[in-house]
Amino acid sequence: MIQRFVFFAFITISLLFNASYGSSYDENTLEIFSKIIPRFVLMSSQKNSIQHQLNICIVHEKLDERDAYALIQKIRKNYPSGIKNYPIELLMSEYNNIEVCRKSQIAFMFDTDLRTITATVHYLNKNGIFSVSYNPNYLEYGVDSSLFLGRQVTPYFNIGALQQSRIELDNALVQISKIYSKGDGR
Repeated sequence: MIQRFVFFAFITISLLFNASYGSSYDENTLEIFSKIIPRFVLMSSQKNSIQHQLNICIVHEKLDERDAYALIQKIRKNYPSGIKNYPIELLMSEYNNIEVCRKSQIAFMFDTDLRTITATVHYLNKNGIFSVSYNPNYLEYGVDSSLFLGRQVTPYFNIGALQQSRIELDNALVQISKIYSKGDGR
């Protein structure tokens, strides 16, 4: 009886700890994004908007602040000296302060509600900022890119959204990517 109580107490405490301090984001997936995000800029027309540094904005809800900071740390670890002679400037913003991203070439979006995704995509699109989301389902709402995680990790692009944003991809990137089209049954 005591063993059963200790077991259930341990499980309950573990669940509470994970709910309060855990992450809903896979560390390996964040690691992959940390390596790919800067490369998306250099393999697209966004490289033409780099002046002195590559600007990456990480957009999140308050709840995901720790995960956003973890992603920033991963990018810094993977690119300590920048990429292709460009230093990397990393900005972090909550969705309600998206204007912080206005000079970025690319914005990475953590999960949020549909209304916020739609408004954020509109802002990024209007300002010619490449949008990447953790959640590939957001491609349906106009996000430019995500990752298709199957047997291989494959970039996933919404060509219609990229055209609206006036962002072009290098042919080499398109050839290794999966193209999103509405109703493709992801």
